[in-house]
Amino acid sequence: MMGGMEEEEIDQVKQKLQDGAFMCCCCLCECTNSKLEGLTCCCFFPIKCGMLFIGCIILSITLFLFLEIFYELLNDDIHWWYVLVGVILASLLIIASAFTIVFFTKESNSSRSNMRTACILVIIGVSLIAIWSTCYFVFLYKKDSVVTGNDGVGFVKATRKQEVVITLYVACCIDALFAYFLCVVGQYIEALYDPSEDGKMEDMMMMDEEKPMSEKQMSQKAMSEKAASQKSAPKEPAAAE
Repeated sequence: MMGGMEEEEIDQVKQKLQDGAFMCCCCLCECTNSKLEGLTCCCFFPIKCGMLFIGCIILSITLFLFLEIFYELLNDDIHWWYVLVGVILASLLIIASAFTIVFFTKESNSSRSNMRTACILVIIGVSLIAIWSTCYFVFLYKKDSVVTGNDGVGFVKATRKQEVVITLYVACCIDALFAYFLCVVGQYIEALYDPSEDGKMEDMMMMDEEKPMSEKQMSQKAMSEKAASQKSAPKEPAAAE
């Protein structure tokens, strides 16, 4: 029994090596396979590692933006509704992070496609937050300088112009980076597309349609048919007196 299990594991390792995996010290690295051969991220990383890197970047940006937005609550000069609007706009990044976690959990055609959606949501969310921050500090913020922090962590002081320029610069860099990531994700989706998964979904839908109706559904259908027949039946003429 043990010998058969060992032979099966050896066969699986051989199959993975044939598909493009390679041995790294005593570990089997599966960061590439025959379908992903020649595809890279940032010119030298395997595209599989690039996808994991993109997912980690999405989670990191989400965490950083929420910390930065809530950190503004320490500034008595900034209105509370500035933070509220920022949190609402940043909710798009929460959805992107959810898609990323699903992709990390299980890869499929749908989860890989959702990674493209996640990149688009990051671009939209970061851009909206930058636009809102620019509008607030240009038109709604009344003081000449922006001071954030407290006595415990220290204070950071910047002019309104500096705050706006830094915010827009960081947003443009993130948008440009994720525009490139969209190209990487598109290549990954196209390389690993599995048409059999679409066939399985169609089979499951057909099976659901062909499932026999429960007794309650059958009784409801019979009652509706009986009511329809009674409505369509001609009325008997009243007896002459």
